[in-house]
Amino acid sequence: MAWMSQLRTRVAAVFCLVFVAASLWRILQIRQIRSPELAAARVAAVLRPSQQLEYPSPPCLPLDSLYFLKVPKCASTTFFQIFVSYGITRGLTFALPPRPGLVPLTPSLLPPQYHLSPDGRYNMAVCHTQFNSAGVRQVMKESAKYVAVIREPASRFESEWYYSNYQKVFRTNLTNFIRAPRYSRRQRTFLNKIAGYFGVKDPRDRITESEMYVRAKALHRSFDLVMITERFDESLVLLKHLLCWGTEDVAYVRAKVRRPEHRAQLTEAEKDKLRQLNRQDVFLYKFFRRIFEEKVKAFGEERMRREVEEIGRANARFIEDCGAELVGSFRTVKTWKVKNDSSICRMITLNGVDIEKQLRNRQRKWVSSNLTYDLSTWTFT
Repeated sequence: MAWMSQLRTRVAAVFCLVFVAASLWRILQIRQIRSPELAAARVAAVLRPSQQLEYPSPPCLPLDSLYFLKVPKCASTTFFQIFVSYGITRGLTFALPPRPGLVPLTPSLLPPQYHLSPDGRYNMAVCHTQFNSAGVRQVMKESAKYVAVIREPASRFESEWYYSNYQKVFRTNLTNFIRAPRYSRRQRTFLNKIAGYFGVKDPRDRITESEMYVRAKALHRSFDLVMITERFDESLVLLKHLLCWGTEDVAYVRAKVRRPEHRAQLTEAEKDKLRQLNRQDVFLYKFFRRIFEEKVKAFGEERMRREVEEIGRANARFIEDCGAELVGSFRTVKTWKVKNDSSICRMITLNGVDIEKQLRNRQRKWVSSNLTYDLSTWTFT
C-alpha cells in the first residue's frame, strides 16, 4: 500500500501547483484591468519585440463639437486647418464671426446670413475669438470640448512682430522697442496677447500673481486641454485621445513657416525683457505647461513616443497624397503648392483669411437653402 500513499502525495502536490498557478493567473488578470501598463511591462519582459502585446484604449465615439481658442502666432493656424478639415469632411457647422479677432464670441456676434442652426448651437468655433465662457456656452453644443494652444511668450511676441509688421506700426525695430525705457498705453495693447485672448488680461498690468493664479485656475476648469506649441506633436496625441479621433484625423502640414530672413536672433537679456513686458502671458504659460507635462507623464513616455511616430508617418502620407511642396510665399512665411486637386489639398494652399471666407460662403449656401443643402458635399475652390 506504500505505492498508494506515494500516489496520493503526488496527486496532492499537482493539485497544489495547479491552485497556485490559477491564483497567480487571476492576480495577473486583475492587475491587467487595474494597471494595463504594469501588466504589459511584465508580459513584454518575456516576449520578443515582435511578440509584444498592445493594450488599446477603451472604445469611444468620436466627438464632433469643439471650441478652439486660436491665439495668434502659436502654430494655431496649423491646428485650425486640422479642425476645418475634420469639420467639412463630416458636414459639420461652424460659428463664424464676421471679423475674427480679440472679440468675445456670443450668439449676437454671428451674422444670420450664414448662421441658422435650429437650436442656435454649432459644432465648431475655431477662428480667432476672445474666450468668454458665458457667451461661448450659448453658441457651442453641450457636448463640446474646449481646447487652446499657447507658446513661450518671448518667442510668440517676436514671431508676431515680423508677421504683423509691428516695425511699421511702432516706427522702430524690435531691438529698439525692447530697449525702450517706457511704453505708451497704445503700445501696451500689443502686449500679453495670450492673457488677452483668454479674457483675463489686466490692461494696466498691475495684477498680482495671486490674482493671476485665481484666474488661471478658473480657466483650467473651463478648458479640457491647453496645448503647448513647443510640444506640438505630443499636444496632438493628447488632443486625439480627448476627441476620440484617429491618427489620420490629426495629420497636418505646417502652416505659416517663417522664411529665415524674418527671424530675429535675440540675446537672452532681450528675451528676458520681452518676458517682463508679457508677464501675464508668462504666468499662464508656466501654469498650463506644468499641467501639460503632468498629462504627458500620465499618458506614458513609451506610448507617447510611439504615437508621435505614428503622426509623423501620417503627415508624410498626407504630403505625398497632396503632392505638396513648400515653395510659395506670403508676407514673411512660406506657403504650400499641391499637385492633387482634392478639397483638403487645396485648403492647405490657402491662408487663414481665405479659408474663413470660403467657410462663410459654404454656410451661406446652407442657410439660403433653408438648411436642405448637404454640407458634406461642399469643397474648397
